[in-house]
Amino acid sequence: MAISAQDKMIYVANKLGLSSLQNMQGSTRVIYDQQTTAALEHTLFAGAAQRNFPLTNLGANGNQFQVNEALLVEQIGFFIPDAADGENYLGIGATDISVKFDLVIGNKTVMKDVVVETGGQQAFYNDGAVPSSVLTLEGVGILIPPQVEFYVRASTFFRNSRIASSQRLGCYLFGTSALLNFNTTI
Repeated sequence: MAISAQDKMIYVANKLGLSSLQNMQGSTRVIYDQQTTAALEHTLFAGAAQRNFPLTNLGANGNQFQVNEALLVEQIGFFIPDAADGENYLGIGATDISVKFDLVIGNKTVMKDVVVETGGQQAFYNDGAVPSSVLTLEGVGILIPPQVEFYVRASTFFRNSRIASSQRLGCYLFGTSALLNFNTTI
């Protein structure tokens, strides 16, 4: 019997003592953040509250969700902003850049030293017809609970030579979410 994303969210929320999460509004959500200054290493989502749209779509809460909001991450993708304005970008599949990253939630590293590159480990999760820069967490997902800071620590390198490369970098997290639902008129 397959477990749904909603079942996993409710299970983890109950383990964390968040019993009201099951009464919230279910949704699909994508969040993203980008750093438009070239660097060898990036910490994405941390400090997002200081950046405005279109550099990030996170609001004043930055890299943590409000009470009774959560995201079950089902896909992680990377892109390269081609200018400091953050409005134009390339998928890493269209470049010869690879990304090595860690996903940190709270004080725990929940994904470590994962490499995303064209034809790399994430290629097992798509049909291979299109170069992918997206990692799909098939049937698993990772829950980011409410009011817990999270970030992605990433470094870029050239795919063929494995030499570090100073790049601009952006990341998005996509999945099933819970949004605050008052269940009453305001």
